[in-house]
Amino acid sequence: MTAPTTPQRIEPGTVVEFFEAKEVLLGVCLAVKNQRLSILSENNRELNLARSRVLHASSKPLDLKEGREGAVQALKLLKRRREDLAAQVNVEEIWEVLEEEAEGVELQDLVGLVFPEEPADDEAAAVQRVLLRDRLYFQFKDGRFYARSREKVEQRRLELEREAEQERLLEAGACWLGSLKHKKAAFPAEEFRVRILDALKDYALFGQESAQQSFAKELLKRAGLTPQPHSAFRTLVRLGEWREDENLYLYQQGIARDFPQEILDFAVRKAETLTIPDGRPRRDLRGLHAFTIDSAQTKDYDDALSFRILEEEFYEVGIHIADAAAVVDKDDPVDREARSRATSIYLPDARIPMLPPVLSEGVCSLQSGRDRLALTFLVRIDREGTVLSREVFSSIIRVREQLTYEDVNRKVEEEEAFRELYRLSQRLRAKRLEMGAVILPLPEINVYVNAEGMIQVSRYEKETPSQIIVSEWMIAANSLAAEYLAEKGVPAIYRSQGECRPETDQVQSEHEIFHIYRQRRLFARAELETEPGVHCSLGVPTYTSITSPIRRYIDLVVQRQLVHALETGEAFYSEEELRNLITRLRAQLSRVVFVHRKWTRYWILKYLEQEDIQTMNAIVLDKNARFAQILIPDFLLETQVPLPPETTIQQGEMIAVKVERLNPRDEVLRVQVA
Repeated sequence: MTAPTTPQRIEPGTVVEFFEAKEVLLGVCLAVKNQRLSILSENNRELNLARSRVLHASSKPLDLKEGREGAVQALKLLKRRREDLAAQVNVEEIWEVLEEEAEGVELQDLVGLVFPEEPADDEAAAVQRVLLRDRLYFQFKDGRFYARSREKVEQRRLELEREAEQERLLEAGACWLGSLKHKKAAFPAEEFRVRILDALKDYALFGQESAQQSFAKELLKRAGLTPQPHSAFRTLVRLGEWREDENLYLYQQGIARDFPQEILDFAVRKAETLTIPDGRPRRDLRGLHAFTIDSAQTKDYDDALSFRILEEEFYEVGIHIADAAAVVDKDDPVDREARSRATSIYLPDARIPMLPPVLSEGVCSLQSGRDRLALTFLVRIDREGTVLSREVFSSIIRVREQLTYEDVNRKVEEEEAFRELYRLSQRLRAKRLEMGAVILPLPEINVYVNAEGMIQVSRYEKETPSQIIVSEWMIAANSLAAEYLAEKGVPAIYRSQGECRPETDQVQSEHEIFHIYRQRRLFARAELETEPGVHCSLGVPTYTSITSPIRRYIDLVVQRQLVHALETGEAFYSEEELRNLITRLRAQLSRVVFVHRKWTRYWILKYLEQEDIQTMNAIVLDKNARFAQILIPDFLLETQVPLPPETTIQQGEMIAVKVERLNPRDEVLRVQVA
């Protein structure tokens, strides 16, 4: 016997079943208009229902003469009867009968399996209720019920278990986060707590691209919070997981602050077993007066200078580079970690070294009064800056003075030796300029945040005597290393820059920094290659980077290559190895530059808040009819400003702007022409 089919016509008095908020509800049709039904539900609510939403319609109408209350009571009685019938339906038994039925089964056929004796509307509705609620054995599609295969049932069982687990997680998380409003945190189980925090962090970091965005949004919504990434961030701050000034860019770019413990332990063992000398043939230069020139905050000294007057108008300059390659072996645990980091990162509120501090600030660092392994470039030069001879060799040195840039600027004024060293540095620069070098110095904006969160911003000009001394002799050492490797035909990581186009579209401006910015944009980007090439802006025929092996992995690699070539005449790294390294390091360095730029901007914007700076000077770099691209030179900040109607503002002009809106976390700096 088959169950009655759903009538094609639904009229007032017809009892229907339909989904509402994922629940099957009973209702009685009060009126029909086109394909819309006016329904009185079992909950005593009137609904306007589309005909297509009806799951089941009874053939026997309900008497509406008893009025609204009578209809609702009749629906409730009917619901109770159908639920009692539904309790008699065993879904698994039905599935076992129909497991091999690939074509799907209509409701009336299923009802006959469960209630073979005279099934009616209530029995059909009860079976349908059970099968629609079932999420394991059957799938409802196009009016038919399809029994899942045994394999699909097991897959579905696992899915439902995961869904149930997620539901428990959502309930626990929503309870926990909701309780934060009352400062009485109801901590969930540790496993749940970790998973909830991971989801919130991922959503705060990656927003709509987060793999956990659906879960995180639902969690925040249930906790009564705005389901947005900034809300996840604020929640994590309240929970003490993150600081107000947490550097999210580091997490987004996958850059680790701390070293794994096994790396730190390995570095300690390295430092403890290091001997000086280390068995290599080294020249003892501990008698030289070597000195470092760095900022006052520096702890990782990777280069030093020495200067001697040999006889009248002849001089010897030593550039001494920390021999990190003698301490860090290729592919040892510290080296692998350094390769993944690519460089040390100096942020306003943190230093993230490439090498563990026991090495970078300890046995590798050219600390005053300590014997240290070094790679020395010894240059003999005449008064006019002509290089008479040059040597490169492994050495032992002992730094006598740890000088700051300010110390050296004073010494240039007061001491003959430093005055001569500065003059020779200027001669080196003049020779580079004759070779086509282009000097476009931008000031350096130093942002420092102390432990209390107070921000200091200072501006340093790079054209001071101490800055020129350091830059010229480091350029000289890097050039000498590149020339030696190129002459020997040894591959290295060379830096080249093919084109430095002059500015042709001249714009009048009295501000030098305007022209520097425009000219820099015309320069070709410096590239990393395994073959030597011209570096146009430096004015040298070939160039590499070797003077910061503690801080930059490229310098460490080139140092290994040069030392090995000096000792054996052969390459330590193959050209293919270097190409692979360039690809890997280029990607990581790009991530580091992104983090440094974004985080420095964040703290400068915080500084504007801290000091309540409302108006600033700005130079117009470019403009169109509506907006100007401006540079705020005090902080080297670029932003846009809307132009007033019929403005006379021109490129290269200095204007005053006032802050309209400032939000460091969202990188917002909106200004108006003052």
